[in-house]
Amino acid sequence: MSLVMSGLDCHRASLDLRERLAFSKQEVLGMLDWLRKQPGVEGCVLLSTCNRTELYLSGEAETPWRLLCRGAQAPEDELEPYFTTRTGADAARHLIEVACGLHSQILGEDQIITQVRTAMELALEAKTTDPALAALFRRAVTAGKRARTEVHVARGVPSMGTRCREILLRELGSLNGKKILVIGNGQMGRLAAELLQQEGAQVQVTLRTYRHGETVVPAGCGTVPYDERFTALEGMDALVSATASPHYTLTRAQLEQVRQLPRVAVDLAVPRDIDPACADLMRCFDTDSLGAGGPGSPEELAAMEAIAREELEKFTQWQRRQAGPAGAPRFPLFLDLRGKKVVLVGGGTIATRRIGTLRLFGCEIVVIAPALKSRADGVTWIERGYQPGDLDGAFLAIAATDDRAVNHQVGEDARRLGIPVSVADCEAECSFYFPAICTGENLVAGVVSYGKDHHKTARVAREIRKVLEEAE
Repeated sequence: MSLVMSGLDCHRASLDLRERLAFSKQEVLGMLDWLRKQPGVEGCVLLSTCNRTELYLSGEAETPWRLLCRGAQAPEDELEPYFTTRTGADAARHLIEVACGLHSQILGEDQIITQVRTAMELALEAKTTDPALAALFRRAVTAGKRARTEVHVARGVPSMGTRCREILLRELGSLNGKKILVIGNGQMGRLAAELLQQEGAQVQVTLRTYRHGETVVPAGCGTVPYDERFTALEGMDALVSATASPHYTLTRAQLEQVRQLPRVAVDLAVPRDIDPACADLMRCFDTDSLGAGGPGSPEELAAMEAIAREELEKFTQWQRRQAGPAGAPRFPLFLDLRGKKVVLVGGGTIATRRIGTLRLFGCEIVVIAPALKSRADGVTWIERGYQPGDLDGAFLAIAATDDRAVNHQVGEDARRLGIPVSVADCEAECSFYFPAICTGENLVAGVVSYGKDHHKTARVAREIRKVLEEAE
């Protein structure tokens, strides 16, 4: 796999620059859809947070930062000096360190773990991951969890929410009884509201809509319709804004209509929610001006770095297994499948080809898939997605869906049950390779490769079939 990443972050690029490459969830999905259509892109994952935007690519595509700027219609020449590009192990190491919180403004901040996981989940949803990127991001999330649970961070649970609380405590002296309006009820807004309420503040949270049983508001906090935020702002001691809006939720012209403004405002959003011109009306802090929560102790840093090294080595070992040991191809073993149960998960083109091959060998074929591209006699079709327990009693298992997470789970379950498994989109997770079958009169041959040259495998199989057809 050729792995490359480009990113800009709060350590090199100002908030003004980072706002040009900040993406909402839907914008990330749209960007991924555009990226996967670009020449040479085999897989892509886009990590976009308030502190960084990083694009991870596999394949032989153009430099990631150029694709990122082009897809976002951002000026390449202006942004190029602020990007850092890493390849191979350096790119993998960086992501794992990011997930551990080693490159955050606040050492060990816990929100980055969720953000890395969300980036992977969005790529899975957009079907833009390949096995290597999926494995790398899973390893990074594991590293982040370990860093959070195994390393004692003396400052408590660090996050932008805790820094917001610290800033307001410093500016207001005490939060007990203070009136604070929080605009935004997403993850960051809820965290800030909860922390401030715990300090004794009277917190009001804006809601665009309310759905009973679905809308979550931190305990002890009141609610205000979003459209009434300016009325609610009257007489507040502080304001916190943390929405996913691409536009300002508060402008100077709007705030000039409020008779009694808060003393201080904290903007936790990127792009910013609060127009910078509002700083003339009240004391404002954005994500950069919040500053860092301290560099951490040498012991904390060393422990986190050790975790990052360990998880990088595990990913490197995974890569070695995928590549396969040089000079050690799979041993061809011909099995009697007559009457044996073979479970095939998937119903698309690859699964259809597998069914056609398996029918030659007299096995009991059970297909598990919500949809089946081509029906065949003698095949049992379970019309739903894969579930735990579906491999019970199987002699062989085959994962051939277009969902990386499902294929991975089938492989994990089969190995745990001791069932040989072929995973169509990941050689490293196969305990056997599904061969190209060549048959003749009383003859059968199978062809596989232990590299990536599937075209060569198909070409050789065609030649062998010609030989077998001509054999007496």
